[in-house]
Amino acid sequence: MTVSEQQYLKKRHSEIKALGDKVISSDGSMVIEGFEGMYLLTKQFPWPTVTPVGEIEVPTIMGTSRWQSGQAKLNHQGAVTLQEVVAGSVDDMLLQLLQNGGTFDAKVYEGIPQAHLRYKPIYDCFFTMENPDRDFENRTQVLTFSGTLFFHYFGEVEQGNSDNYR
Repeated sequence: MTVSEQQYLKKRHSEIKALGDKVISSDGSMVIEGFEGMYLLTKQFPWPTVTPVGEIEVPTIMGTSRWQSGQAKLNHQGAVTLQEVVAGSVDDMLLQLLQNGGTFDAKVYEGIPQAHLRYKPIYDCFFTMENPDRDFENRTQVLTFSGTLFFHYFGEVEQGNSDNYR
């Protein structure tokens, strides 16, 4: 490797480092309004973003076309997984949510509620869960409820209460 390549790589390294530490996927939590303590059982949830709903092909002269961005996508969905406890807390929460109309509002945190960099409020959420599997031979895995979280996100980002949530 030549000296110029080493200097080139050092500059790229410095540029990457200047952007800051990468976000770790596990450093997040989701809090459902009315079930604030359940965030400790939320294993997986979607992190909302705002993007166009899709592309619009616009015809132009001489048989050509161009792309135009569609409207902002506000209705979202993503995988969710909740870990059950012996007391049946997840099963009870799902039943209570359904009895209260099935929808809820929530906040997804980069960090935890007590110490986070930012959070995003999500609205009119509901779960569709698959039936969890019970297996006589599986003595090494936590019982989880997995399914899809449907929600609305409007691009709101609230600053957190901590510069360091770890």
